[in-house]
Amino acid sequence: METDPVDGKSSQHACLDDPLALVYRKKKKSKVTTYIPPRISAPVADTHAHLTCFWSKDPAEAVARAALAGIERLVTLYDPVGDKLEPAEFRMQLDSVLASAREMLAAACGAGELADMRAVPAGARDGAPHQTMPPKAALTLPDKVRYLVGVHPYGAPAYDDAVHARLQTALQDPRCIGIGEIGLDYHFDADDQIEAAPHDVQIACMERQLALAMERGLPVELHLRNDAGDSEREAHADAYRALREVGVPAAGCVLHCFTEDRPTMERFVELGCYIAFGGAATFKRNEPIREAFAACPADRILFETDCPYMAPDPIRGLECEPAMIAFTVDALSRDRAARTGEEPAAVARAAWDNAVRLFG
Repeated sequence: METDPVDGKSSQHACLDDPLALVYRKKKKSKVTTYIPPRISAPVADTHAHLTCFWSKDPAEAVARAALAGIERLVTLYDPVGDKLEPAEFRMQLDSVLASAREMLAAACGAGELADMRAVPAGARDGAPHQTMPPKAALTLPDKVRYLVGVHPYGAPAYDDAVHARLQTALQDPRCIGIGEIGLDYHFDADDQIEAAPHDVQIACMERQLALAMERGLPVELHLRNDAGDSEREAHADAYRALREVGVPAAGCVLHCFTEDRPTMERFVELGCYIAFGGAATFKRNEPIREAFAACPADRILFETDCPYMAPDPIRGLECEPAMIAFTVDALSRDRAARTGEEPAAVARAAWDNAVRLFG
């Protein structure tokens, strides 16, 4: 299966002349192709977006563009270890981003720039005009952004009582609605030269946070990644055992950024998990992920970007942002409909209903 590098230098050629323009330009050799996100006929939620990790984008502009693209819910992440911020500092930073996004949207609305547009299909649009596509609730998105708190497996060696206390503090914030992303990452990251932490350390970190989610009645998002060439899929096997032993939160458990096959999806769905699909599922060589999406029960599917990573086709290689989820929702809903006979709109609506049930 194909994945994208997480090197910011690979995210080039995203040209937004107007900060709120929903136009993406990708250069290949000497040709520049313009893409406009497709209009989705159902509300859309991005259930996993890193607003603190952009390489070159302004987070407030990204939130404003997401609103114009029809995103009506957005879940971001706070990692007390990775973000190197106290809970109050993170909340202040998030509030500042959302206030700026709100001002941008209000100014655009006041200038009369939020006129409805016709639906535009995904695909090459050389010389496409600047057009926006605001949902009815575009101005409300900054008020619908929520976050999860959790220590990524990269930070497992630093997870101690003091870090655990910061998680508990963050959970007192009404905008914080769950635990994530937590999990197991057994992959050696050659791009950033990150060695996987000892597996027992990662498992202990995951289980303690999973137990906190169980205790508080909160949903949890899991990051699971196997090492390259691991035919045993050890990270998923260990996570499966942990869920069997510690429990699956009744409030919901999500396998985020799912890049595995149908049998793996089915094992976790049987435990009661939700499966979140992102840009990687649109890559040409990732047919097994699309097969898993098509077979996943409708009441278990979710969409996400995992931005700034893994922008979907046809804009793969650009720095990802929440507005780009429209390409993923459109492509996967149509692909599933072709296999199952469902209506694409029904697929998109099911994912929205699941997100609302999980994250409000």
